[in-house]
Amino acid sequence: MKNKIYLTLLLLFGLMVLFSFKRVKGNEDENLFAIPSNFPKPTYHFKSNPLTTEGVELGKTLFYDAIISSDNTVSCGSCHQQSAGFTQHGHAFSHGVNDLLTKRNSMPLYNLAWSTSFGWDGGVHDLDLFAISPITNPVEMNENMANVLDKLRKSQNYPSLFKNAFGSEEINTERFLKALSQFMLTMVSANSKYDQYMRMEGVELDEKELAGLELFKQKCASCHAGELFTDYSFRNNGLEPAKVEDLGRFEVNQQESDKHKFKVPSLRNLGYTAPYMHDGRFETLEQVLDHYAGKVVKSEYLDPILQQNGKLGISLSSDEKVKIIAFLKTLDDDYFIKKESFSESSLKTVIPKKDILDDVKKLSFGNEKHQLIMNESLVFYLKLKDAILKKETNKAAVLANKLALSLDRIDRKNLDIASRVYFDKVYQGIAFDADHIIEGKALAQHQFDHFGELSANMFRLMASFKPSDKPLFYYESSEKKFSWLSNLSNEESTSIIKPYQFKDLKKRAIQP
Repeated sequence: MKNKIYLTLLLLFGLMVLFSFKRVKGNEDENLFAIPSNFPKPTYHFKSNPLTTEGVELGKTLFYDAIISSDNTVSCGSCHQQSAGFTQHGHAFSHGVNDLLTKRNSMPLYNLAWSTSFGWDGGVHDLDLFAISPITNPVEMNENMANVLDKLRKSQNYPSLFKNAFGSEEINTERFLKALSQFMLTMVSANSKYDQYMRMEGVELDEKELAGLELFKQKCASCHAGELFTDYSFRNNGLEPAKVEDLGRFEVNQQESDKHKFKVPSLRNLGYTAPYMHDGRFETLEQVLDHYAGKVVKSEYLDPILQQNGKLGISLSSDEKVKIIAFLKTLDDDYFIKKESFSESSLKTVIPKKDILDDVKKLSFGNEKHQLIMNESLVFYLKLKDAILKKETNKAAVLANKLALSLDRIDRKNLDIASRVYFDKVYQGIAFDADHIIEGKALAQHQFDHFGELSANMFRLMASFKPSDKPLFYYESSEKKFSWLSNLSNEESTSIIKPYQFKDLKKRAIQP
């Protein structure tokens, strides 16, 4: 009897979820996109680009392939990572080719079918044109569409993928952009605790979350409106002017009244998408609410909502902040973050990756002093690795600084020209990531992300110079985009590594 009741309840729950999403007419495969029952009608023009299984798969492959950047190192997925709500967790600014920095924080990608403009300044009004901006931006992908299409036409896999998606092997701009749109349109985030509560799917908000919801409606919903938690408008929210001026919406339309205005972002998945604001200046939600409660800067462009009755900002007590944050956490969609169909690991076509050994050169390195410096740097590195993996953020920051200073003692004058150029390039990469580890001492994930890139450059030095008198081992995990060097041949089975559950490790030995 109990089993029958359980099966009946399970069936009812399945039907409830099924009817919580409405299909979109025009899509050949209606399972690829559905409108959550608590969402409004999407604005995207599905009739001109109906979603197909093959089109979405092509778009996903393009999304994760660095072939669309000038040096084949940066993909859409580089700055829009699923584990971070398709943004770049811990990074104030997006990173482009040659580790160049943009001037804005990477916006998360989800629920794009409802958006009426794209980017912090809304400079693009059609999702099908959105990808052109990062591809042609000199500090992002630094490429042009003609080169992108030429590389795709000459590739081994893309002609057949385009044929599967569009009926012929023709590769053109329209098909390229529509395929990317098809994949991005499937990124629907609508299964948070809040969504399940609103759809009456057997989930309840607790007392603090409900109080936070009521406060949110009173104090935040004017801008972060509806089930999408944005009204898609552009507003100046009174931020202290940044060191590098960014005029926001004004750069698109040259209207004086739009200076320093930026798009109102959705508040979904905030638990995954830190830091916050267009320039990533706030690391925590507490800092965001502190800004609105008492740090809003008055200017001629400040939004009227933030200057009412002669007062700046939003009146928020400490208790109200706690309750609002409790509610905001109910907007985190763990299902969306972990959905396998969005991940690079679910691609049906393997994307060729540049082998890191291609960068390793045999350098002229006969100076005994240099050997001592490299060995000292390796000691700092190995200690840094342990601190990163143990999430000892302050210790990691100190060791990252020691590593960068140690390597900087290498006398470039004693290297031949080719070695000097190579060392400087690799060292700059290490120093860049070391700086981020130092700056991110309050964010373990931020340090973790940068340590992987730092390790790749340390491998380049160690494999080139071979200063150690014992073998070193380089581990790579493409699944979590993490790598590290070790002086142990079996470190993958040690207690410090096991908790991370790296499933796709590759190991290389660097012989002395």
